[in-house]
Amino acid sequence: MLISLDISGAFDSLQYSSIRDRFASLSLYSNISETLLDTLRNRKVAMQTSELPVLWEQTQGCPQGSCSGPAFSNIVADKILSVQWPQGVHLQAFADDFAFIVTDNTREGLRKLSKLALDKFKDWADKNKMHVSIEKSSHVLFSKLVRGPTIKWGNQSISRKNHLKYLGVTIDDKLSCLPHVIEQGKRVMDQYQHLCRIAGRT
Repeated sequence: MLISLDISGAFDSLQYSSIRDRFASLSLYSNISETLLDTLRNRKVAMQTSELPVLWEQTQGCPQGSCSGPAFSNIVADKILSVQWPQGVHLQAFADDFAFIVTDNTREGLRKLSKLALDKFKDWADKNKMHVSIEKSSHVLFSKLVRGPTIKWGNQSISRKNHLKYLGVTIDDKLSCLPHVIEQGKRVMDQYQHLCRIAGRT
């Protein structure tokens, strides 16, 4: 089973306090850590009003296109990625896209392992003030089980789908790659027709 989790505004909600806490546990040369942490100090947001500029302290947010943003995000994410998961659970991540692979031969086994993994992930997300969008999260079951387990994030169910897209690849419950091939074929045809319109008739 594949569980894809969507973190809403992961870079925008990245807490400076979480970054500092992780730096404190890393064995880095002081000049490196102090230089990086210095970019988070004395940051303020300014907004011009009709009367005068308003300033307030910035405590979160790293631009996604910046050089340091992904590094800070990886440092915070490393905490959950380094967890020793039980057999049958694997957590994969790329930037702010997280996915669990959960394997077991029974419906109840899948439910228990998924609950354990998601509860631990939720604790990490809540501690770092990150919000997982249930509407954009989903799971796919690769199994011959007639009825799969109910996968929950807290008290909310994560929807089951026949296929989902992760890192640009459409993964279906039969692992046939057919939905991905069809989608890519449509994109190629759209681009071909677009080029034909630009080039005109010859």
